[in-house]
Amino acid sequence: MNILILIAGVLSLVAFFAHAFVGDKEYKALKPTESCPDKSRETWVQVRSGWHWVSVDLFLSGVLLLLLATTEIIKAKTEILLLLSIYFLFCGVIWLGTVVFSRTNNKQIIVLGQWIFCFLMSGLIYFGGQQNV
Repeated sequence: MNILILIAGVLSLVAFFAHAFVGDKEYKALKPTESCPDKSRETWVQVRSGWHWVSVDLFLSGVLLLLLATTEIIKAKTEILLLLSIYFLFCGVIWLGTVVFSRTNNKQIIVLGQWIFCFLMSGLIYFGGQQNV
């Protein structure tokens, strides 16, 4: 059993539940009223759909990581873990870059700190993958 990959899998599933249920509850509060322009309501639906796309990514990543950590079902562990590590690294870089270039104050870099989660996941997966070699 690979403890680092197991931790990453559990973190991903915890993030999924927070994202899908707590985050969606917050999103519902931002729903535009019927008197808002059609474009505003369309944008809200599109952004909410994208929100749940991330939820799916977190869920499937968590399940895959748990399988990789606890079973021998998948043989290409090293390759898949490297790809997942790169995926989370890129997500973190893009998130941080977007926040830095879009922020209205420096506090947002920490408040909107999902990049920290992405870098943590990338590191756990990368170093966990090194244990498989």
